[in-house]
Amino acid sequence: MGLQNEEKLELGCTGLQPKPKKWVLLMVRVVAFLATAAATLVMALNKETKTLVVATVGNTPIKVTLTAKFQHTPAFVFFVIANGMASFHNLLMIMVELCGQKLDYKGMRLAMVAILDMMTVALVSGGASAATFMAELGKNGNSHARWDKICDKFETFCDHGGAALIASSAGLILMMIISVMSIMKLLIKPKSDSS
Repeated sequence: MGLQNEEKLELGCTGLQPKPKKWVLLMVRVVAFLATAAATLVMALNKETKTLVVATVGNTPIKVTLTAKFQHTPAFVFFVIANGMASFHNLLMIMVELCGQKLDYKGMRLAMVAILDMMTVALVSGGASAATFMAELGKNGNSHARWDKICDKFETFCDHGGAALIASSAGLILMMIISVMSIMKLLIKPKSDSS
């Protein structure tokens, strides 16, 4: 009778406590989520406004106010979207890890997780690469194309962008580790454990 009451009280996911050997993957995934979420938020909130003197007429300086935003560069927009999607993916996979037994359809869960992890690695890699290229261009400019550097004028914007790139790179490395762990979990499946 007591066992039936316990079964009736059980709501949502069964086994919200993963086995000890699953904690490693779960914790790496949580840290990857935090890294990609931090990269998304830092870059999405990255904005700096400066007033610069562009000319002087007599004794009167002519000033212009310029704003640097991540939306002004398509590579930074892609960076924010890619890291946001990776954050969502990691959050979803954390839920799958915790509630995986209910979501397993003919043993396809592990294969789908491994495939989605690899796709997320590719997505974050592309976003980080594009943003790194634009950051280098903003820092050093390109004398051949006559593009001036902007980081000497918008230091805070560039510093925040650099921090977002570091967080995204950490997230990318963690996602590669997760991808390897997912593939190994798929290939080396214990016979006593059905998850």
